[in-house]
Amino acid sequence: MKRLVWILLITWATLPLWAQSEYISNSRYIEADRIENLSGNSGLLLLSKHNDLIISITNSAKKVSIYPKGERPDGYYEYCVIIDAEDTRTPKVEVSRRGSVYKTELTQTVKPDFLIAYRIEEVQKPIRMDDQTTSSDVHLNAEEAKIEFTTTIKNLKVECSPKLEAKVSTHISRSDPNISITTVVIPVSVLQKAQKMIESTHKKHDELDNKPEHSEEEWERLDSLQNEVDKAKAFFEELVYVTIYAESTNQLAIDIRDMGPRSKKCYAVLPLIIEKNVFVTECSMFMSEGGKLFGMRKYKDARIAYENALKSKDVVVNMRPNIQESITQCDTCILYESLAAMAIKKISEMKKNGTATQDEVAKYASAAIEFMQVLNTYNPDEFYITRIKNMKNMLTDMPLKIKFAIVEWKTLHEGSYIPNVEVWGYYGTPYVSSNTFSSDKKFKKILSKEGFNYKQIGVSNKQGIVEIELDRTNLPEGILFRPDSESNIKIAYMSIADLLRQAHGTYMEKQFRLRMYTK
Repeated sequence: MKRLVWILLITWATLPLWAQSEYISNSRYIEADRIENLSGNSGLLLLSKHNDLIISITNSAKKVSIYPKGERPDGYYEYCVIIDAEDTRTPKVEVSRRGSVYKTELTQTVKPDFLIAYRIEEVQKPIRMDDQTTSSDVHLNAEEAKIEFTTTIKNLKVECSPKLEAKVSTHISRSDPNISITTVVIPVSVLQKAQKMIESTHKKHDELDNKPEHSEEEWERLDSLQNEVDKAKAFFEELVYVTIYAESTNQLAIDIRDMGPRSKKCYAVLPLIIEKNVFVTECSMFMSEGGKLFGMRKYKDARIAYENALKSKDVVVNMRPNIQESITQCDTCILYESLAAMAIKKISEMKKNGTATQDEVAKYASAAIEFMQVLNTYNPDEFYITRIKNMKNMLTDMPLKIKFAIVEWKTLHEGSYIPNVEVWGYYGTPYVSSNTFSSDKKFKKILSKEGFNYKQIGVSNKQGIVEIELDRTNLPEGILFRPDSESNIKIAYMSIADLLRQAHGTYMEKQFRLRMYTK
């Protein structure tokens, strides 16, 4: 406890560093977590109101895929960070805005085929938590668990779901009037009851689902049980997070699902100390210059500015990964800008010489679109949007071709190619998730009710290959891959947006390697 008090007192002495500027921070965004087909890899989903995030992983042994996905309808920009299945399960992530020396850090345990979401935002008073739990910390009540938050931050709010029935109380430390201690006492029975509800509804669903044949009433019962399972899981997820924040700070969350009887956790909640004032060092000035030049599409000049930041005498050592990532983004944009210019120049030359054919124009226009979409993803700009639109207008009547190679996925390695996999397009308007197609029997039931929303568009050959053509003016919302009903392989589903994002190839012809799980 003495160590905790000293940490808080030292931090409290630095509070004047909380200026009126805004600093980048991260908060768990549980509602945005989602299942996604990542071929056994794991992922993080970073959401921000800004389109200029620089993201790096500092403890990865393999190359990490980091790519922006563009703006969502709610105004947030999505950034996906995909971790290789054989790489670290606890990536350490550093995030900053392009041109800024400030960053936020997070460490998160990830899991396969799942995106864990964080909100990246700028706040006036960023805060962090320091786990102070020791082996001697025990709560004496066998029916409860306990969390203690100790802080110098005024009016710290600690919130949990009312359904958790936890008791939250705050008192001032006897040793120092500047320190407050907030206690959360959790009735463990509420968590246990919620877990048992998930298990029991799952069991009922699986027992009925495993029957070889189903009556109409049983199909209705299956749908009802699936809804109960989903509700039970949602209810449990609502219970297991305790959120803390104060005025003008970011939100922090603690997952309590693993807390049992007599368990106790202790945390210090601290203001995040800002290492330097903005734009007063040589490094920060070069970073700012690089960010401005990048936004002006002057990528070569921006690269020079970032290199100067990296070489500056006062560069902070732990900022080097983010500066290097900024340089990498400049290199990417320089390359794709050159490739796009070459493709557009080729189209102009063919038209000028009167040698342009529809196929040749489509080939180069398709390439130009791909290159400019990469540029627009890293640096959204009306300049790129207009040119992409012009190129697409040339290709409106040309079909989108996609070639799939379908292979078994056995947790950490590929198996055999899979023949006779039916490829279906989903043309409905309501959003559907991969959980919708939990079994072939359920898919048959869906077809009997909503067959008009689905269309079979291909089937894989003996080599696991299937090629399809789609009408660009009427693309499906998603693609469903349905293996033979007698196989031990799960149905897979991908939205068309995710499929096109992950596929390789050009605007005209895409290629995608699909790994399908064996049950």
